[in-house]
Amino acid sequence: MFTHTPSQGDLSFSLLLRALRGITLWQPILVYVIAVFLGMAGLELLTQWPGGWAGTIIGGIILLASFGIGYLGAGGVLLHEARGDALPGMAKSLRFGIRALPRLLGLLLIEGLLLFGIFVVELLGFLACKIPGIGAILFVPLFPAAMLINAVVFVLTIIVFNLSGPALWHGESVGNSLRHTLSIARNKPGSILLMMLLLAALATGMGIIIAVILYTGYSMALTAAAPVLAEEISRSADMFWQMLSTLSDNGFVTGNMLAQPVTTTVSLYGTGLSMGIGLAGALIFILPNVVFLLGMAHIYIEALELIAPEDV
Repeated sequence: MFTHTPSQGDLSFSLLLRALRGITLWQPILVYVIAVFLGMAGLELLTQWPGGWAGTIIGGIILLASFGIGYLGAGGVLLHEARGDALPGMAKSLRFGIRALPRLLGLLLIEGLLLFGIFVVELLGFLACKIPGIGAILFVPLFPAAMLINAVVFVLTIIVFNLSGPALWHGESVGNSLRHTLSIARNKPGSILLMMLLLAALATGMGIIIAVILYTGYSMALTAAAPVLAEEISRSADMFWQMLSTLSDNGFVTGNMLAQPVTTTVSLYGTGLSMGIGLAGALIFILPNVVFLLGMAHIYIEALELIAPEDV
């Protein structure tokens, strides 16, 4: 179980170091990839239905749902890691994501309605400023007050929105999630926002480091292949630039649009180069995000321990 006690009644900076463990975790990445793959397979299957656009719409909804399921399932794994519990299996994580998806939608809907309610109140206030005689007088204090209120709401929204996922990963209901996230945002706005900014900076820095490492690996692999595959690699690169040029001119590519015919062999070499670039891009995006989300799980647990220790 989670046993860390923040020092001096505030968040511990050590959680930033603990978030770095996210680089070594493959389970949440695999859970997310499996969920999205199933969603893409469902979209591909339903687009082949004779029903026309209905299958495509249903498939699109399934794909969007798969993103949410993957996010929740992977987040559940990260929260177990943050608490020091044994990590759940793939099937259990995916089932958790499916069960928590309605709660995520409900929570986002309520948060959206709260923001819309604040907007309506401000709109009514500014409508009062059109009253002849006193409207201009009302506008003088109302506009600066609205500016300050919106600034505070913006900060609280960032905190609540980013902590909503960890609250659901914790297995809480929509009501408890909203109550805890609002309470955390109200009681610890400065320290939470600071930790989130530091965590974002850490994840961004990790992304840059990972990009440099992968670029070096790509360059070394290309250098090793060039002496024996120089002509094939050059042809593949030429094909790639031709396709980009044709896309920019026409918006699509067909085989007869290319200046040089593309053989299967050249296409396979190009596929290998493209897969290397695609894999690097995916890792540059995924690994820093895992670090950030694991850090958010630590932030939520520590903040919840401070404001509602009985619910940890």
